[in-house]
Amino acid sequence: MMSGMGRVFSYQDTLVDKTDLTSAKVAKRGLNSDDRMFHSMARIGLESSGSDGELMFAQTRWKASTIWNLGLHDMHGYESETMIGRYLGRMQWWYPYIGFDYHYKVEGGPKNIFGSEEKNWFGQKSNKLNRHTIIAGIAYTLPMLFIADARIDGNGKLRFQLSREDIPISPRLRFNMMINTDKEYMAGLRYILTKYISLSTHYDSDMGMGGGITITY
Repeated sequence: MMSGMGRVFSYQDTLVDKTDLTSAKVAKRGLNSDDRMFHSMARIGLESSGSDGELMFAQTRWKASTIWNLGLHDMHGYESETMIGRYLGRMQWWYPYIGFDYHYKVEGGPKNIFGSEEKNWFGQKSNKLNRHTIIAGIAYTLPMLFIADARIDGNGKLRFQLSREDIPISPRLRFNMMINTDKEYMAGLRYILTKYISLSTHYDSDMGMGGGITITY
């Protein structure tokens, strides 16, 4: 209900005795109350290359979230993005947001398949070695639930990102991927063991290959 999956059905000229039923007007008030409630979510990956994950507090319109990638060493990098935004429209495809981005890394990490990270694909000088700036952007949900995300930071640097979580390969196996114009990329697999625990492995352009467990709440 809190994630927007509730519905109220009503019929005209029904032969059922309405005295035994909750009126549609009252039912909709209850549904809207549940629909607007905030709920929490967490996904925490603990792998041999470090930790990555997401914390979220949201309802069907507003969402506040923090994502992170924490390597074991400085050359693997430490990154977090905190955002708050609101879904727009009846179908809620659009998600404008504001937030803060922190990224620290020293030279010597995994070799990037796209070459030098000194500049991004827009030709702008990269600041991913020591970035701490405000951000503003808008995300759009594409077909097959891919997320296209365009943003600008406080230094005027642009970034476009394409990502997708939980692509079903089998009833228990999920695939994740991400690529952006900062020449960052990620691909991984997660095998669901229980409601809360999964085996996971992924390759990240900053942290390299890792494997371990993911805790989902």
